[in-house]
Amino acid sequence: MEFIGFTYVTNFLEDTLRDAMFEVVDEANRLFDDWGLGVRFVYLDSLTLEPGYLINVKTPEGTVRLYPLEVLVDFLDYRLKVELEKNDEIEMNKILGLISFPLASRNRYFDFYESFLGFQTERVGRRIMVLSMRPFESDVLRMTLRTLESPHVEDEVKRLARRILSREIETFKGRLLKGILHEVGHAFGLEHCSNPCVMNPPATMAEWDSRPAVFCRSCMKKLEETVGEFTPSTPGRP
Repeated sequence: MEFIGFTYVTNFLEDTLRDAMFEVVDEANRLFDDWGLGVRFVYLDSLTLEPGYLINVKTPEGTVRLYPLEVLVDFLDYRLKVELEKNDEIEMNKILGLISFPLASRNRYFDFYESFLGFQTERVGRRIMVLSMRPFESDVLRMTLRTLESPHVEDEVKRLARRILSREIETFKGRLLKGILHEVGHAFGLEHCSNPCVMNPPATMAEWDSRPAVFCRSCMKKLEETVGEFTPSTPGRP
């Protein structure tokens, strides 16, 4: 069994989306089990970043304050190294960090803003993955969450918002699940493909919604060949 560390950045994250995020990661582990893949996510606790790391990014919607990719990669790499030092019996050289704000870089030549999917890099044999949940949130979902949080909205409107929320959250969870599977595929060497598959990158969010949350036969075969065979102790969620 090969384990992938999983964490998330608490900054700017709604409680409702955090709960949905955990459900999605659990669903990913269930799919790995159903597919007979020796891969599992292990929760490594959350990360909270200091305001001093924030940068301003100019976008078509105006200036957005967020944490740059370089800072995220540094913190995720450090978090993975700390975990490996605590428990050297776990075979784990990959970590996935989920964030609730857009991907952006200090380098103005790297345009990640509004990217649907994530970013990966490698440091001394450690694979660092960052995936933004922001593109998977519909405008309706964001507006519904704001409505439910407002103390000035009437109860009848909030009841309607809760009904809308249940539908929008399911859409969000489906998008995020496919995003996570896509990043896992890249982490184990899969390239983009043109089949009905999570490794087929979308041009629009509507295309992403139409993708099944599966690897095509060709990608699954490559994934099965690539996933290492390890026999470490099985950790549980803290």
